[in-house]
Amino acid sequence: MQFKLRPAIIFFLIIFSMSATACNSNGVSAPNPSDPKLIGACDNSLYPIKQGATWTYLSAGGPNGSFNYTDTVAETHVGGFTLTSKFQDFTRSQIWACQTDGLKALQLGGGSVAGISTQGMTAEFETLDATGISLPRDITAGMQWRYDLKMQGTIAMPGNQAKAHGIYTVVMQEMGKETVTVPAGVFEAVKLQANSSIEVAANFEGVDIPVKFNGVAMMWYAPGVGYVKSVENGDFGGAVFSTVTELQSYSIP
Repeated sequence: MQFKLRPAIIFFLIIFSMSATACNSNGVSAPNPSDPKLIGACDNSLYPIKQGATWTYLSAGGPNGSFNYTDTVAETHVGGFTLTSKFQDFTRSQIWACQTDGLKALQLGGGSVAGISTQGMTAEFETLDATGISLPRDITAGMQWRYDLKMQGTIAMPGNQAKAHGIYTVVMQEMGKETVTVPAGVFEAVKLQANSSIEVAANFEGVDIPVKFNGVAMMWYAPGVGYVKSVENGDFGGAVFSTVTELQSYSIP
């Protein structure tokens, strides 16, 4: 059986806990806007969080061919922000927390873990818990960090549907600095390596069906600009792919 990822943002940003009392709709702890420690916590040199900021990307080489999408910081507040990812046929929103140690995605977003599809099979998930950090506030040479999402949802096949659960894990490491040229310009960027895995289990009529994904991505972030490029190589359900995503244009207020 060959699986296909929906249009994806590895980030994971990925791409992406805190002492908070509120929860979002997926049950993940949300930041407390009244916490004075979080004022200024959204400041990140590699990912400028400004309400109305937009980044448009072209992704090519993946299971779904070439496609464009636009990320937008739709809303900001003390302790967090909402990022929307607009594709041709749909838009997904993702809530982020701004912690004292960096930025963390609290939900599945437009990325590969948000939805999985293949001929005759679809899967949708929501977040139960997010741990670790997506993008640290200060990244030092050779630094490593980890981010995990626990998920639950459903996997549907013709005439059948099953509950499913799983975990999405990313281990990232700083790999130095490089000059990167993309349609949006030439940037002096920080290079990051991301090793990701998704493991999902579902039970159809007493038969356990595992779904697994493993991938390695090289990502480049330009100070004051954000995510400018990634090269992802992965194996999803036995289907090997290589995806290149590049920044086409951006606007930061």
